[in-house]
Amino acid sequence: MGEQRIRIVPRRSIRNIVQTRGSVEVGGGVHDWRLEPDGTLYSYFTSTFLMVFALLALDYPKDHPVLVRAMQGLRAFVYPLDEGLHLQETNSLVWDTSLIKHALLESGLKPDHPAIERSLRYLLSRQQTKRTDWALKNPGVPAGGWGFSDINTINPDMDDTSACLRALTPAVCQRGGEYRSAWERGMTWLISMQNRDGGWSAFEKNTDKKWPQWLLPFHDARTVWTDPSTADLTGRTLECVCRFTGLDRRHPVIRKAVTWLAEHQQRDGSWFGRWGITYVYGTWAALTGLAAAGWDLRHPTVRRVVRWLLRTQRRDGGWGESCRGDRERRYVPLSFSTPSQTAWALDALIAVHDRPTPEIKAGVRCLLELLEKQDPRVFRYPTGAGLAGQFYVHYHSYGYIWPLLALSHYRNKYSHVDE
Repeated sequence: MGEQRIRIVPRRSIRNIVQTRGSVEVGGGVHDWRLEPDGTLYSYFTSTFLMVFALLALDYPKDHPVLVRAMQGLRAFVYPLDEGLHLQETNSLVWDTSLIKHALLESGLKPDHPAIERSLRYLLSRQQTKRTDWALKNPGVPAGGWGFSDINTINPDMDDTSACLRALTPAVCQRGGEYRSAWERGMTWLISMQNRDGGWSAFEKNTDKKWPQWLLPFHDARTVWTDPSTADLTGRTLECVCRFTGLDRRHPVIRKAVTWLAEHQQRDGSWFGRWGITYVYGTWAALTGLAAAGWDLRHPTVRRVVRWLLRTQRRDGGWGESCRGDRERRYVPLSFSTPSQTAWALDALIAVHDRPTPEIKAGVRCLLELLEKQDPRVFRYPTGAGLAGQFYVHYHSYGYIWPLLALSHYRNKYSHVDE
């Protein structure tokens, strides 16, 4: 598709979004608004599992309707594998659909293709329009975000919302109407969820606390028990807002986000990524966000990032990072390159280079070889993060989505460049 500059939300609307205040009515217990229609708590296995045991500890009978519905919801998470039955944490249908649709459009698939049409209707049907827990810290803002899974109706998050907004943008430009209304509602909600420190969290606003990391017996207590701003979410949200709203670095929303990223860069030039593995993921998200905000190779911060990416590039031209990095809080290389991590690093370099460099070309060659060989070890290595040292995610589509995006961006940016 090439680059699109879409100025849909006027500056006055953005100012009103940020300044809006109000109140929200919340209440009820486990029996009502925190349970999903399928009976699960917030649509996740872990939260539902803990809820079941908590209610049993409170002497709820095993045939209580809440417990019966919860167990029925959990049974739907069971997925058969060759090794036996696997109980999923949840499904990722909204996330997968939004990413795949965006990648297909970036690669040149026509917007009127039947697959694109069906995905549009699906994503519209999954937009959340009721205010729930997030409204406690963000009152007065209409609901409009998206959740991670098909069954998630009350727990929207920043990353899925920005992914869905990217996927919906072409339809907004071409058709308007309900697509525009949904898009503007979603963008309004996304911008309003910016934390006071300038970054964005996963689910909540202004809930980060320091004390859990000192008092709670958990290695990664701060990111588990609270919801701090992270480089990956801040970078990806910044990229989405800059690219599609027309806001530039002079706007307070953009300026605060850029400042947060600059202040949280690691000494070696990288960024820590919370929801992907790990420093390659965070660095890609942060750098593409800064590039969308107008930063380029002339800025010292960007030059430091590029040096780090080149230092971590493998001899085969790709990138591969171990899951150990999120627990050890340092970059830990793999002995092989992975498609998703190679694509992230490559996409970051493409974002700040006007011409393809030898390192970028080597990354493209490596990515093409990885896709051709389809080594199961390489494709099945988990590059999605859940809980440090405990829970990682193998997204079956990651080995295709991110390479397709990176290669499409390479073609779209450099197709008319004399090499």
